[in-house]
Amino acid sequence: MIVEPLILHHDTKTTLPGLREALTALPAAPPAITFAEYTALTASVRSLYDEARDDYLRLTLRVPTPEQELSTRILAKHIISNPRRKNSRRGLMVSAPMFYGKTELALLLARSVEQDHAKKFPDYADNGEVPVVWVEVTDHATGKALLSQIIRFLAPTITLPTQITTDNLRRRAVELLHVHHTKLLVIDEAHNLGGSEPSSVIKALQNESSATVVLVGINLASGKAFGSGEGLQVTMRCDLVELRRVDIRTEEGMALWRRWVAIFDRNLPLCEHIPGTLTRNAPALHAAADGRLSVLAMIIERLMGLFGLSVGVMG
Repeated sequence: MIVEPLILHHDTKTTLPGLREALTALPAAPPAITFAEYTALTASVRSLYDEARDDYLRLTLRVPTPEQELSTRILAKHIISNPRRKNSRRGLMVSAPMFYGKTELALLLARSVEQDHAKKFPDYADNGEVPVVWVEVTDHATGKALLSQIIRFLAPTITLPTQITTDNLRRRAVELLHVHHTKLLVIDEAHNLGGSEPSSVIKALQNESSATVVLVGINLASGKAFGSGEGLQVTMRCDLVELRRVDIRTEEGMALWRRWVAIFDRNLPLCEHIPGTLTRNAPALHAAADGRLSVLAMIIERLMGLFGLSVGVMG
C-alpha cells in the first residue's frame, strides 16, 4: 500500500501561496483496510497511514450547515451586484463567540469563490488574477495596518514608505484589488479592529473597490469595532450571519445534530468501523460539545487519536 504524505509549505493564509495551499489542501480518504492489515503494516507505513486519515478528517471531511448555505447564497449575490454599484457596496459579517467555526466557514466561502473563478477563467493564476485576498488583524489593529496587509498580500515585494499616509495606502490597495480582479476580501479576526479609523477604511474600501468584504470575528455586531459609532456604518452595509449552538430540545435541532454526527459516523476512517456507534451517542456528544459543530469536530479528532491510532477499531 502506498500512502502519499501531505506536505504543506506555508504556515499562514495571509500570503497568496499560503492561501492557495490552504484552499487546495483536501486530501482524499486513505484506502479502507482491516485491522489485521493495519497491524501488518511496517511502522513507517502505519505512521503515514495514521497521518493520512488524520489529515482527511481535519482538512477534507466537512458537514453542510444552514449558515454555510445562507452565507454562500448571500456572497454569490453580492459578488454579482457589487461591481454594478458605484458606492455603498454590500458586505457580509460572519459572527460568533469563540470556537464556533467562523474561520472554517470563511475558508469554505473563499474556496467556493476561488473554484468558481477557476472554472470560468482556467488561466487566471498565470494571468495574475487573485480572486480572493485574506488578511488577519491583530489586537488594536489600525486602518493603516489593515491596508498594508492587503497591499503586501497582492504585492509581497513592495517597499512601503514609513511615512505614507492612510489615503495613499488606500489608493494603492484599491488599485491592486482592481488590477488583480479580486472578488472577495476576507478580514479575519475583525473584532480586533478598534476606533473610528479602521471602520472608515473599510467603508472606503466598500465605496472604492468592487471586491466584496467579508468580516469574520467574535460578536461583531455588538462589539467595540462595529457595534457603535462609525462602525455601525459598516454593520449597516453588511448582511449578518451568526453561528449558534444547536438546541436539541427542538425537533429541528435534534434532527440537524443527528445529521451532523451521522456524517462523521459514515466517513470515520477507522479500521472495521461499524457506522452507527457515534450516531447512537449523539445526545452525549451534544452535551460534550455544548451544541457547537467546531467542538464536535475536535472531539471526533481526539476519538480518532484514542481509538484509531492505538487500537484501530471502533465499533
